[in-house]
Amino acid sequence: MTDQGANQLDVLLLDAENRQALATMRVLARTGLRIGAAVCQSEAWWAPSPKSRWCAWQAIVPDLSRSPTAYVQSILDLLDKQPARVIIPASDGTIHALRQRRAEIEQRSALPLAGEAALDIAVSKSRTLALATEVGLAVPRTVELAGCGDVGAALKVVGLPAVIKPSESWVERDGIGSRLSANMVLSVEEATQRVEQVLAEGGRALVQEWLPGRREAVTVFYARGQFWARMAQVSHREWPILGGASVLCETISLPADIGEDATRLVQAMDLEGCSMVEFRRDRQGRPVLMEVNPRMGGSVALAISAGVNFPALLYAWKLDQPLTDCSAYRAGKRLRWLAGDVWNLKCVFENQGRPDVPPWPNAAASFVADFARHIQLDGFELGDLRPSLAEMDRLVLRHGLGRARRLFAPKQKMPIRKLS
Repeated sequence: MTDQGANQLDVLLLDAENRQALATMRVLARTGLRIGAAVCQSEAWWAPSPKSRWCAWQAIVPDLSRSPTAYVQSILDLLDKQPARVIIPASDGTIHALRQRRAEIEQRSALPLAGEAALDIAVSKSRTLALATEVGLAVPRTVELAGCGDVGAALKVVGLPAVIKPSESWVERDGIGSRLSANMVLSVEEATQRVEQVLAEGGRALVQEWLPGRREAVTVFYARGQFWARMAQVSHREWPILGGASVLCETISLPADIGEDATRLVQAMDLEGCSMVEFRRDRQGRPVLMEVNPRMGGSVALAISAGVNFPALLYAWKLDQPLTDCSAYRAGKRLRWLAGDVWNLKCVFENQGRPDVPPWPNAAASFVADFARHIQLDGFELGDLRPSLAEMDRLVLRHGLGRARRLFAPKQKMPIRKLS
């Protein structure tokens, strides 16, 4: 662990490799706050936030996925050596780890998370959907599986194509943590394989109907019994293509239907703090709840550019400072995560013919045409270029050069595998 400062930090940002950490650092540092960043060891060479000129202090901690226990202990040790008024996590795995020793964390620093009862519901897709049904929201047809033998019966309920997803995004088995994502399947065989993967990682699998409509989300800030901000956005492209991080998104005026649904659900959970409620529309245009993320999303830079400063609300909330109403925002703002958009295009080329995947000529044309449009590039800032250069080096240049070397390398004979 590295120590590069002795003065108290105003904010220590965890998950410094994530986009929301960089956006949070910049917007808070500009107000005069002293911001530090902690990054996992395997990500330290490229993580954007520690390379920002706004980073006042940084630390390297053990990898969360390899040992969640060692990770959270390192954060406790870190706070003993370098105090911080507020500590902000940005990923499901980090939130899970901190919750295991939340009382000890909060003895050292303010942690802007909802209460434990609310988090128990929010991190469980099964419990979230059950509560949503109780308060009148539309939810997708869903079957939770106890084992792979029930896959065929589940598909008869939800139909094909279907979506296989974990009940909780972050799972642990034998002291190793991993984040699981949703996958579309077109057959019983594909579904069985995906369910086996979820179960093998220590998770519980959900089989869910696939919906064809556009993806919309409402990010809210709820605290002290009222909503201080509600902002809606639509996702135009994602990586991975199904249910992944938004690589091109746009603010929209708050639709009455999802605005009301998000409000009711968050209030029913008593989910304080910043959260994102995600929907997908069905064939009739009706919004159907997908999930709730009890943290700032990766596209928080979009909210900031539209006039909703979620990081500032988090900071003020946990320090018992006055909160400002941020209900007004600018619709039509667009945010593009360029590195992720490159990966989205790669996925389009590799998955032609599957639902949600556009024809590759259309996708390539849109990718190029968007360079001519006025779209904010996530993470890009002329006065602070090192974070963007580091991320592009990791996600694009190194991968591209590696593929080029393999493409033009001399052909080698396939090694003969000996039978034992």
